[in-house]
Amino acid sequence: MGLYEYYFVHLIKEQLALLETDQQHVAVETILNAANSYTQNGLILVIVLMLSLSITSFLCIRILVNLLHDMNTRLKAISQLGATRRDQLAVDPIPVISQDAIGEIAININQLVNYIQDLSLFRRTLEGDESVDDIYHRLIHVFRERLKLNTFAIWEITEGGSINPVLTYPAEIETETCQLNFAATCRAYRTGETVNSSRYPGICPVFPQTDTMTHCCVPMRVGGKILGIVQFLFMYVNSLERQRHFAYSLNLARQYLSEALPLLHAKHLHDLATRDALTGLYNRLFLESNINLLVAGIQRRSSTLGVLMCDMDQFKLVNDEYGHEAGDKVLIALANLLQSNIRASDLLVRYGGEEFLILLSDCHEDMAVQVAEKIREAVASHQFRYENITMRKTISIGISEFPTDNTHFWETVKYADVALYQAKETGRNKTIRFSPDMMKEE
Repeated sequence: MGLYEYYFVHLIKEQLALLETDQQHVAVETILNAANSYTQNGLILVIVLMLSLSITSFLCIRILVNLLHDMNTRLKAISQLGATRRDQLAVDPIPVISQDAIGEIAININQLVNYIQDLSLFRRTLEGDESVDDIYHRLIHVFRERLKLNTFAIWEITEGGSINPVLTYPAEIETETCQLNFAATCRAYRTGETVNSSRYPGICPVFPQTDTMTHCCVPMRVGGKILGIVQFLFMYVNSLERQRHFAYSLNLARQYLSEALPLLHAKHLHDLATRDALTGLYNRLFLESNINLLVAGIQRRSSTLGVLMCDMDQFKLVNDEYGHEAGDKVLIALANLLQSNIRASDLLVRYGGEEFLILLSDCHEDMAVQVAEKIREAVASHQFRYENITMRKTISIGISEFPTDNTHFWETVKYADVALYQAKETGRNKTIRFSPDMMKEE
């Protein structure tokens, strides 16, 4: 029975009760009046209900339209964020006004926006990093702190086709993971596909911990070329829940890798061009590309740049007596020794062969001579080792200063080279400061 009919029957019952109990006669006209009253009140009630429903529906539709408008705005911002990653787009979260399907959609869109914003910020941060090592350490932070992937190794593929672990976390797992010499023996490199032993146990015969650990190897592919492999390690996956967790974390890790790889490749190529392959030091190309900025800073501060040209004495004897591999080991040790005896703000360059150039920034009076003598003594007292061979070597150093000796940087380098020649000619194992009379002798 509807509300309208219920109200009518109730009035009729009341009027009949009056007919039975009232001592006076009630005219039939009273019943008719009651019916008219019922009609008027019913119409008013219906109108009120319809207005209430209309207002409520309008408000609900308005709220829904506003919510959809907010979602559309966020989705447009996501599109712009994908097209212009370098722009910092502030996208406010959609308010969650209910716990139903619409609220769930709002939550999912908020999570998607946050994820894309985080990827964009991650990429912009990488663009400000200077080296390959900086990018690797940025990835380590993401893997560990955000994705809770705490055991992994990063392998690089060399031009010669070998594969080497460049970073492992923690460091001690290097002896527990794959022992590879050639990239072709790695299934992930050979196939170019992700290799996951949680789905297919024993899929890679090279992996040594098949009984205790699960591994997932992700190729670092850029432009059809595989730069290396990222290998994630877990304790053996024995539950569907853990497998889903790892799958989710690995999927996010691949997304972060995809953001890092183009920049990693570019900086790797830059390092190949501007760093010495043997010692890892900057080379002459780097110096030529960046010296104007360094000189401008010295001039702006009205400061002095110390120039040390260093050359190991009789280095050729090492190659002749012990071979070029021994000579390479000695040069690497010398580079490390030189780096440890200068400041982080100074620049060490492998200038060519066994020659190294050191630039001492903001060099006060006599500082260059003091640093050069410190280096000479450190080299003379150092024992260079190769396999079971121990040898002693010395170094000669020529010293000049920019702009004290010359207002042109490359002329100042030439002066340091002239002083080095004097050190060699007068007995080696010396540090000599340039003086103008040396140019007359030259």
